[in-house]
Amino acid sequence: MTDKSTSQTLRRGLMVLDHFHGNDIEYSVKELTNKLNISSTVMFRLVNTLVESGYLTKNISTGKYRLGLNAYKLGLYANPNLKLQQVARPFLEKIAQLTRETVSLNVVDPLTLEGVCIVSIESSNDIKFSSPVGLSRPVYRGASRKVLLAFMEPFQQEQVFQRAISEGFTNINELKKDLENIRMQGFAYTEGEVYEGALNVSAPVLSNDGLILAGVSIHSPVFRKEEDTVTSFSNYVIEAAKHIGNAMERNIPR
Repeated sequence: MTDKSTSQTLRRGLMVLDHFHGNDIEYSVKELTNKLNISSTVMFRLVNTLVESGYLTKNISTGKYRLGLNAYKLGLYANPNLKLQQVARPFLEKIAQLTRETVSLNVVDPLTLEGVCIVSIESSNDIKFSSPVGLSRPVYRGASRKVLLAFMEPFQQEQVFQRAISEGFTNINELKKDLENIRMQGFAYTEGEVYEGALNVSAPVLSNDGLILAGVSIHSPVFRKEEDTVTSFSNYVIEAAKHIGNAMERNIPR
């Protein structure tokens, strides 16, 4: 039985949009009619309305429809990491200038619970370690991911531990000690844990409630490590993480 407090027309319009998963996806009115089992007359009105409002656009060369600019903008507005990227970039750029090393911002994917890079500023050095935007890796290896795991909710940590075990990772007790140390010192540091010859120092971006928002990381070859490298890198990422967290709190509507 249909809920009378909802709009069937709006529901159908959203069903149409749900079929456009990707920039290159195109459908004709007939194809949409067949997919959704909606009459061609109703589908024609739905598509025309979506085109008029900018959520679909017609490809003149094919006569088919694809997502319009307003659908793209709506997706950006819904992106929870967009503000984080905008707020963090100036602080990351400052670290990159000071260290001449690759600097990245990583977040936890809420579905996979993996660490995902959402901002990366590459080193100007010829020899460097990169962290491409979109790179997704397990959070139980490497400082840039471990710093996320250290401040995740306990039930999420347990899910990660179980997944790690299923993937053949056996040092769970050692991992838990590492996470406790990260929480105590306020940053994570690893050498060669993911890539041989790579040094990584990371600090957590936390909300006022102590929730993990992101991790700020510096990536460097070990051969450029000096006596004060870890200390200076940790100071840079901790300071930047605090500034980013405070700026994000100011941007959260109350």
